[in-house]
Amino acid sequence: MRNIRLFWRLFSSYLWITVVALVFVAWSGSSVLRDFYLDQVARELENGAYLCRPEVASLLASDDLEAMDRLCKSLGKATQTRITVILPSGKVVGDTEEDPRRMDNHRDRPEVAEALAGGVGRVTRTSDTVREELLYVAVGLERHDAIPAVVRLAVPLTEVNRTLRSVRVHFLVVGALAAGFVAIVSLWVSRRISRPLEHLETGARRLAGGELDHRLDTSDIAEIAALADAMNQMAEQWADRVRTILRQQNEQAAMLSSMVEGVLAVDNAGTVITLNESCAALVGAEAAKVKGRKVHEVIRKPDLLRFVESALSSPSPVEGDLEIAGATSRWLHAYGTTLDDAEGRQLGALIVFHDVTQLRRLEMVRRDFVANVSHELRTPITSIKGFVETLLDGALDDKASATRFLEIIHRQANRLDAIIEDLLMLSRLEKAADEPAEPFSPDAVAEMLRAAVEMCQNRAAENRISIEVACEETLTVPMNAQLLEQAIVNLLDNAIKYSSPGATVRVEAAREADEVVIRVRDHGCGIESRYLPRLFERFYRVDRARSRELGGTGLGLAIVKHIILVHGGSVDVESTVGQGSTFTIHLPAAKLTNS
Repeated sequence: MRNIRLFWRLFSSYLWITVVALVFVAWSGSSVLRDFYLDQVARELENGAYLCRPEVASLLASDDLEAMDRLCKSLGKATQTRITVILPSGKVVGDTEEDPRRMDNHRDRPEVAEALAGGVGRVTRTSDTVREELLYVAVGLERHDAIPAVVRLAVPLTEVNRTLRSVRVHFLVVGALAAGFVAIVSLWVSRRISRPLEHLETGARRLAGGELDHRLDTSDIAEIAALADAMNQMAEQWADRVRTILRQQNEQAAMLSSMVEGVLAVDNAGTVITLNESCAALVGAEAAKVKGRKVHEVIRKPDLLRFVESALSSPSPVEGDLEIAGATSRWLHAYGTTLDDAEGRQLGALIVFHDVTQLRRLEMVRRDFVANVSHELRTPITSIKGFVETLLDGALDDKASATRFLEIIHRQANRLDAIIEDLLMLSRLEKAADEPAEPFSPDAVAEMLRAAVEMCQNRAAENRISIEVACEETLTVPMNAQLLEQAIVNLLDNAIKYSSPGATVRVEAAREADEVVIRVRDHGCGIESRYLPRLFERFYRVDRARSRELGGTGLGLAIVKHIILVHGGSVDVESTVGQGSTFTIHLPAAKLTNS
């Protein structure tokens, strides 16, 4: 059904009521006026009949019927009234318009019958003689308790109707003017009532649109003013509640977004209610786009889906460790519990994911370190023990064998000493990294690089490896020259080890933005990308057999990493199998301190 505005409803209602009232008044007034006018004419005709009775009685007594007809014609023309005299038998003996001898018997005429009965007959009807609507009034002559004749007067209603039509036209004109005036007043009244309501509607729409600070104007109409005040109070309360809800939502969103743990809430149907950025990152989705979607559309990991289903179906909390396979596997510790409302009814489930990948890796590193250090220490100790037992068993008598065995024992003891020394150095570097660092003095990078190259020059010459250095003499950086030299030596030592004879190892240093970058580049065998993340771990070897064959403790790159950390920098590696590796040290050049 089509809605109609209140203004038009009020205006049309007022206008229709006015028109109906005017029509009713005009119709009833016209009817009353017509009846009043006919009553006046009837009284006049009755009075005229009474005036005619003496002469009619006189002529009737003389039995001069022709004189009676002449009297009717003369009086009728003089008064513009039709006068008819009728005997009790119904015979017409005089008439203004017709010859009485040609007229019908009038005894059955209602007005005549009424007059003969002693009353005053009054009838409005169409005359059979003149074929015109007439008003008849008949009065009987009274003589000796008898009615010898009836005098009937009649006038045509043409003039009456003309007068009434004129009155009706006047009524219509006056009614139209009144209707126009009422229409204008109705328009004003309707507008006066509807305009405040329209303002209320506009204000309510603004409130519904989120303009909670908007307030409705009051009106001089008490009811509308009360409604506006009530809506303003409602808007104020609504604004307070919305602000409270928004504040709570912002606080909740801030807490969720700042959490390292991933948080996922789903309803009983498995639809995502909310999740934070950490959870979105874990499942590889965008937090803003997944709300309202099914959880199986968002999470493609079977283990995660099974855990969510378990959390939804279990009345008690559930937890477990999950592995997310990918380019780099990640481990999650998941905790799930039911999500209940204030009345204790289950709405869904809340799952919290804690990324324990780093803990797993640290645990793996710890296990590997324990295993590796045990292995690295056991190897020289076993070797020393074996050769000592051999010597004790009689090999001392063979001077050549004893000398060879003692040289091996000496080598293994040196190796054992080197491992212990490197472990002690790592311990000292870790302690230095945890304690507040003492300010370093700016020192020349080129001089430090030349010293490192000189230490590696003999071994490089043995392997026919050339070392190139590219560094500006004026380049300085805050550093502990001895430690940083040790880091460069370790990197050069590795580069020389894994480069083919005749190759070139290049050391470059330059200032880039707010840091000094030192690169050690070789063209050796290279390292597969899957080994790079663990390359700086202690005792980690890509190729254990070749590493032991080439010598070394397996702690060189770990020492490099910790030396750079002590300097507040970082180290990374890029490598391509068959093309070589580039180790890059980043040192903060802006942190100049007092010497």
